[in-house]
Amino acid sequence: MKNSILKKLREEFKYDLDIVSAKIDSTPQEYLEIENGLRRLDILQAAQLGDLYEVDPRHLLELAESINYNMGTYSRTIYTTNYFEGKEKSE
Repeated sequence: MKNSILKKLREEFKYDLDIVSAKIDSTPQEYLEIENGLRRLDILQAAQLGDLYEVDPRHLLELAESINYNMGTYSRTIYTTNYFEGKEKSE
């Protein structure tokens, strides 16, 4: 995956690189490598980022069946088999 979705989420939530990298217990440089697709997220990091961005971590790990993020200025379109808009409820 081109991890540009991580960058888009970080920018949308207006999080500083230091905050996000600390959340997953990595350096800012390591997190930039994840955002740029040079390093892969592990399961724990995906769960932590899922909590931070209020998304299912499977989407960050490319485990969702189908997903298309279109995050233009006025666009919030996501195509997936189990899509809903809003926060996910904890079980």
